[in-house]
Amino acid sequence: MKKALAWILAAAMTTALLAGCGQGGTPASGSSPAPASDNTSGSTAAGERTLTVTMSSGDFGAGLITQALETVAANNNITLEFEVVPDDQMITVTNTKLSTGNAGDVIVHNLGLTDISAKDLAPLEGEWVDKITSTTYPMCVDESGNVLKAPLGGESNMGFLYNKKVLEEAGVTLPINNYGEFIAACQKIKDAGKTPVYISNQESWTAQILLLCTMTSVFDGNPELIQQLTTNQIKPVDVPELVTLFENALSLKELGYINEDYMSATNDMAFEALANGDCAFYAQMDSAYSSLNDFYPDQIGDLGMMYIPLWNDAADGYVLFGTATNYLSVVGASENLDLAKEFVNAMVSEDGLTVYYDLIPGTAPYTDLSVELNANAFNREMREYAESWPSLREFNNALYDGVPALGNFYGAFSEQIQGMFSGLTVEETLNAWYDAYSADAKALRLEGF
Repeated sequence: MKKALAWILAAAMTTALLAGCGQGGTPASGSSPAPASDNTSGSTAAGERTLTVTMSSGDFGAGLITQALETVAANNNITLEFEVVPDDQMITVTNTKLSTGNAGDVIVHNLGLTDISAKDLAPLEGEWVDKITSTTYPMCVDESGNVLKAPLGGESNMGFLYNKKVLEEAGVTLPINNYGEFIAACQKIKDAGKTPVYISNQESWTAQILLLCTMTSVFDGNPELIQQLTTNQIKPVDVPELVTLFENALSLKELGYINEDYMSATNDMAFEALANGDCAFYAQMDSAYSSLNDFYPDQIGDLGMMYIPLWNDAADGYVLFGTATNYLSVVGASENLDLAKEFVNAMVSEDGLTVYYDLIPGTAPYTDLSVELNANAFNREMREYAESWPSLREFNNALYDGVPALGNFYGAFSEQIQGMFSGLTVEETLNAWYDAYSADAKALRLEGF
């Protein structure tokens, strides 16, 4: 099989989801990543309009993102050179390069402004700024209102990708409304000889989607809980609803409903298992559609997408609609600052977005466009669910009373969930999350920390 991915974003989702999910990353497929370039920013020959673009190996390996970037660059007489950073080093390497003035010209990323050295990014401006959706806009600006990130990738849905044929053969019907119904479905699928849920725990970012898609409702409409958590009056382990969700997620492993090779499994392997009908469910983003369609065109019609029902009570259920899946930032110390900004503006123009979404369909993070951009089947299905279920964002990107109150509390969440499936107990996982976000809070001198 062709590799659907070289190594997907290990550093972030979310956002924050999924990086900073909070953190998360963009699923992709394609060739293996090229080694990091030794080139610094600047023209390689007199008169050449050349930019150095830093991006993660997962995004680079996708091929589709680089194809879109290179197409728009060529249309504007710009040559791109890529500096590729391993996914699990993206935050560290990018910040080191920014601090030493060696970060090239443009960065393609999905890092939150609390993860990346925002002071070393150049403010951006253009007609596109006023068209950024209200969902994504808070992720793009610093505390002074400077726009430091130009959203590019679609506003993602996260949830379960599923194989329709596997469900049908196991006698499982949709919708599945809660954890009890989901566990019953998993048993039917296991009895039919298939893996109910695929976990690719070699990647640091994928397993977190199980919780990113289910825990926002714990905080939504509960300002007292948010205030207590963000002022260090309580810890996550003190919140019964969180404990239950984490226990429900981990039970998939404990009950034998995940693949045996989950520790060495990759996103590539998950895509293959899902497309070939070896597993029923895999937690991912809707942007995976392009990669799956590219490498499994004969099976793409067998695949769908739904929410992740790990809540005990369907009243706590929702469909997750996230922010943009990736962004463009310009390095403040770029030797080609004006050219870099020109390229970013071209990339997020209507012509540039058309190129991108023709290759990677999705819901663009912009409003009031005069062109209609391609969406994908996964996104459309999730929007149908959203007609009967509430829509929320990842916990760290969600707005509570109009404020992203948990934006600084991602706490390397992806690594914590990876650790849970690697052997940590729920209590150990919640405490590790607390330790990580409290260290961030102390560095930011937040109240109570």
